[in-house]
Amino acid sequence: MKKAKLRDSNEEKIAQGKDRKQPPETGVYVSTKEPLGMRFVVEDVIFAEDEEGFFLVQMIDEASAGDMTAMGDELDPDEWFTLVDQYGLVKPDGLRCSGKI
Repeated sequence: MKKAKLRDSNEEKIAQGKDRKQPPETGVYVSTKEPLGMRFVVEDVIFAEDEEGFFLVQMIDEASAGDMTAMGDELDPDEWFTLVDQYGLVKPDGLRCSGKI
């Protein structure tokens, strides 16, 4: 059974970005798949000058975001989009939470 598409939904915008290999914006992302409500913060996106379309996403779980001793993760585009697909990550604006898309 096909999943209904919502025009201009957050999930559709992120999916479109994946098709175009668009990097994420900084800010909070929330999981819409199990486990629901996981929250990650994209702190920075670093672009490679010599490789078109390549970027690194620096992220951390929201609970650790203010802890200067906490270790975050650095993901390449494949790792980032796998995480987005696996957990259904969305910017929470459409979910009535803080953040924007």
